[in-house]
Amino acid sequence: MNEGTCIGSGPTRVLVLHGWALDSSVWRWALPETDRARFTYAAVDFPGYGREAQEQPVVGVTAMAEAALTAADGLGWETFSVLGHSMGGTTALRLAGLAPSRVKRVCAVAPVGASGYPVDDENYRRFESAWPDVGWIIRFVSPGLDEDRVDALADLSAGTLAKPTWDRYLANWTGADFAAALNRAVPTTFVLGGRDPIATADHLAETLAALPGADVVTLPGAAHFPMVEQPKAAVEAWERALGEMQS
Repeated sequence: MNEGTCIGSGPTRVLVLHGWALDSSVWRWALPETDRARFTYAAVDFPGYGREAQEQPVVGVTAMAEAALTAADGLGWETFSVLGHSMGGTTALRLAGLAPSRVKRVCAVAPVGASGYPVDDENYRRFESAWPDVGWIIRFVSPGLDEDRVDALADLSAGTLAKPTWDRYLANWTGADFAAALNRAVPTTFVLGGRDPIATADHLAETLAALPGADVVTLPGAAHFPMVEQPKAAVEAWERALGEMQS
């Protein structure tokens, strides 16, 4: 897994993990809003995506967390915080349990729960067959997104991963199963979109119950891509969470 390109020069180091449908380029709408004097961001690609397109996709969320940890090693980061979206948010939660002495804080943006996402056979096949024409999925999870932005995201998806990667990571996030390994000690914040049909409070109820100290921030006007739909508000939410008590 590549070490990504660092943005900013602040003392708070943040490893940034993308979701299923897009690589690390999905953060491009939000990164201009970040405070680069306080934070250093490294947006990395999971194996099979973007700059890692030639690598074999990894199997399971634990392997994804291990790949992210390898990226942090490549950056020379002994300790860091983690920001993840959707599948990447789920991986951030797993990483906190995998490396508790290294992860300082977690912000999971519209994540899937630690027990995966229940998808029946018919809808699983629909998701599996969607690539590369993923516009309908983006419209479904973010119904308020304008068509130009939908088209831009769909084009990015088609250009940054291949079908085997699409299939492998679909299995990873729907089949996540690490609720017993959640880290209750690492300060954790969930940033949710009020219009998100996927990462809802009901879906996340089990995960939130296992993390009683977690904070939940809801952006009422956003859906599943808060950092694309409301980048300024999303950045403010995660920098407020990740900036607390950092060295």
